[in-house]
Amino acid sequence: MRWLRNEAELGDLASGIAPAVHFSADIEDWLIVGFEYVAGRHARLQPGSADLARVAETVDRIGGIAAPDLRPLEQRWRPTWWAKLGQERPEILGRWDLAELMAWERKAPAYVAGSCLLHTDLHADQFLVPVAGDIRVIDWGWPARGAAWVDPAFMVIRLIGAGHRAAAAETWARNNTRWREATEEEITAFAVYVAGLWSYKAATTAGLARVARDYVGWRLRLPL
Repeated sequence: MRWLRNEAELGDLASGIAPAVHFSADIEDWLIVGFEYVAGRHARLQPGSADLARVAETVDRIGGIAAPDLRPLEQRWRPTWWAKLGQERPEILGRWDLAELMAWERKAPAYVAGSCLLHTDLHADQFLVPVAGDIRVIDWGWPARGAAWVDPAFMVIRLIGAGHRAAAAETWARNNTRWREATEEEITAFAVYVAGLWSYKAATTAGLARVARDYVGWRLRLPL
């Protein structure tokens, strides 16, 4: 419900980018929200895609919106993921220096502070590319206020995942978005923090998945 309420409240702030909200109502224990229907396919982020320029323009539009009333991202970025990984899953660290990672991680919250609208979960499926007109962005469950370079920095990771080399992904961000406003130190701290967050989530989710599979094996009387 909290995520849906966030989406409902973003309709006006991100007008023309997020789907418009036609109605929103609290009815007993339910929150009912009606959104504009938006037609479009998901964005293609692979190298050479014609969508990349339009995606960059959309990300830049988001970063140009002031969001003084949203919760600051730096308030969400408090947990120390690398310390948890060091304690619970030290094998994930390999030869990396835990103290160095924790030092970078501690810098990240202050670095992402700012006054701009952030989506914080941009990836290919969040962009709806129409036959004509502007790209629309969906799934605004985790908006925040912060530095305009943060969403482009998330997109750099997504582009690498789509097949771009790291240097090429950064060049795309530098040439087309407000990523260029960040310092090298800010980008490194961001990258370290996100890697710790995603690694910890993946490690703990994998553990739960293993427990769930073991339970299914017991229910189905499968051999060990």
